[in-house]
Amino acid sequence: MQKNLNQVTEIPLFAMKANTATPCQTIDLHGVQVVVKREDLNHPIVQGNKLRKLKYNLIEAKNQQKHHLLTFGGAYSNHLLATAFAAKKCGFKATGIVRGNELAYNQAVWSETLFRCQRLGMNLLFVSRADYRLKEQAEVVKSQLAHIDRSFVLPEGGTNALAIKGVAEIVAEIEQQTKTPTHIFCPVGTGGTLAGLVQGVAEQQWLCQVFGVSVLQGLQSVKDEVKQWFKDMKNPPTWKILDDFHCGGYAKTTPELVRFGITFEQQHGFSLDKIYNNKSFYALAQLIKSGQITNADRPLIIHTGGLQGGVNT
Repeated sequence: MQKNLNQVTEIPLFAMKANTATPCQTIDLHGVQVVVKREDLNHPIVQGNKLRKLKYNLIEAKNQQKHHLLTFGGAYSNHLLATAFAAKKCGFKATGIVRGNELAYNQAVWSETLFRCQRLGMNLLFVSRADYRLKEQAEVVKSQLAHIDRSFVLPEGGTNALAIKGVAEIVAEIEQQTKTPTHIFCPVGTGGTLAGLVQGVAEQQWLCQVFGVSVLQGLQSVKDEVKQWFKDMKNPPTWKILDDFHCGGYAKTTPELVRFGITFEQQHGFSLDKIYNNKSFYALAQLIKSGQITNADRPLIIHTGGLQGGVNT
């Protein structure tokens, strides 16, 4: 088949060098050498896994000649902010479907994330929690889509097959940077980053276990979705979601977790966001302290960014 010469194959993402690998940094965590893949350094706004998830979606939207990105998120969603910024810089219009119709006429309780999305030109449509659960099937969202010319829908958290393809490229980079790890850790929300890492490990044919650290309660649906991505894969890598470190649920914390984040930054010189990475790094620290990860292992953890959402200070 002849290649379409007008097809977009790369997006100049916000003046960053998209082909420059983020560094791998080795730290000592309770006496174990841990490699940190510093995805937090790839962009200040479309940071970490958000850039990876958006990359091929933006390319596909351009190739389909779509003009308007529509996506979903809560009031503190880094995905909403990343999409708003990407849309502005790449020439798209954007609409964010936001969970919580009580926010519609009460800007006094808006998060800074929502204000930043609005300043970037994103149209915000606040819907009830019942409608939000229905996503594109909600009548209010159907009505919105009917009035949008050439829309391209991004799922909540940005997770789809194109996003997984982008995240898998992290593993290909690691292959060129350091020894093959025995374990890879990442935080889990919608499951896209975990799925991408599992796919990347399979592509590289690593003998490596992939662990996702749940940042919210009740992730059975996410587990089922991750399984669906690999239902046709022969001999997928071993992967597991760790459910014991969510500290009460999404955006919930404990004094111990807060202390961990503050101490970690003091000792290692970089920050962990309070929603995702503080929990995943804390989980790895606890596994090391309990002896489940030892000096005989080569653990690697993905710092997925999220620092635009705040740190534990």
